[in-house]
Amino acid sequence: MQNLKKKVLYLEEQLGIARISLEKNSSNSSKPSSTDGFKKVIQNNRVKSGRKPGREKGHPRSAPIVSETPDEVIQVSKVNTCTCGCHTIEGEEVKREIVSIKVITYRTQYVGKKTKCPNCSKEYSPKFPKGLKNTVQYDESVKALLVYLNTYCNVPNEKVADFIKFLTKSEINIAPATVINAISQFGKKSKGTLEKIKKKILKSPVIYEDESPINVNGKLMSLIGVYTKSVSLTCAFANRKMESFKEMGILDRYIGTVCHDHNNIHKSFIQSKQSECNAHPLRYCKAEYEVHKRESIKEFMDYLLVLRDKVDNYKLKNLTSFSEEEYEEAKKQYIQLLNNWDKEYLDNIDKNKPKYYQSERCLKARLREYIDDHLRFLTDFRIDFTNNLAERRFTTSKNKTKSYRLF
Repeated sequence: MQNLKKKVLYLEEQLGIARISLEKNSSNSSKPSSTDGFKKVIQNNRVKSGRKPGREKGHPRSAPIVSETPDEVIQVSKVNTCTCGCHTIEGEEVKREIVSIKVITYRTQYVGKKTKCPNCSKEYSPKFPKGLKNTVQYDESVKALLVYLNTYCNVPNEKVADFIKFLTKSEINIAPATVINAISQFGKKSKGTLEKIKKKILKSPVIYEDESPINVNGKLMSLIGVYTKSVSLTCAFANRKMESFKEMGILDRYIGTVCHDHNNIHKSFIQSKQSECNAHPLRYCKAEYEVHKRESIKEFMDYLLVLRDKVDNYKLKNLTSFSEEEYEEAKKQYIQLLNNWDKEYLDNIDKNKPKYYQSERCLKARLREYIDDHLRFLTDFRIDFTNNLAERRFTTSKNKTKSYRLF
């Protein structure tokens, strides 16, 4: 009988763990969206801010602007007579503009004559400019467009060649192999530029870092990216161990604030401050709330979102951080909400099923241990609430289905 009771308890625990796994999806865990199937998943964790829709005060205008130096100006006739029969009076000038694109293929041809020695019959080619080796070749502007379309826009080699042919009305008929060669040449020539990017990143007060596996030339490697709001640096390594981060030459030298997705390797970089992404904890909190229905979890989630919206409002007032007193008060409230969660957790757990509550227990421990890192965005408004900037920049590399060379 005792053995049967133990077996029932074990099976109930396993059933509970399976139920938790079934209730997890891309909005409340690290599962990719492809695993959602036909589930209707709400990805947005935001709460209503009460603000009006449209461009917010202080945000730059994104609408196109009428040019001050147009290539052509056409005067249109004015309305001289009103519908009531009166003559109209001239007012201010009104401008409307049509923007078009003209693609011009420009060919520079170098012509010279061969020479031959009458004595030994040795032949000499004309003195062409350095680097002009092929009968027909493309300049840096064409190569730059090939690299941009293929590596940044994720356009396959064949489609890049087709696009250039279409754009130039078949005047330029590039082979897909030319696209590969242009990318290879760019990789060699860009080493100096990469060093400049590294120096700029090292001088930035806040950087965003993320890692992800990626397939490069058929080999599984680790992609490590470091980003600011103006520059990006993404490199592929054999793995994501310490030697890879040191080889990159950023995180082991950086002395500012690094925002990341809770990678423990950052503990080794003691010269920099760490800022934890809050999107992931919110997602995990959502999963635990949906499974255990604890109101204390929802209160904790709501409070984090309140702090985020408060920072957004402060930014509009040109403030740069919480005051010391306000930060300490926010931290105190954060701890109190975790204490409330602990109390509700202890009051409702089944001690015979420890594994059933393992993910919740680990999440609470993480939120408590790294409290200063999770609230770092309150101390400096240049730090974002999440690490979404790094994750968005990763899209270009991760969406690439064909990678011939990653430099």
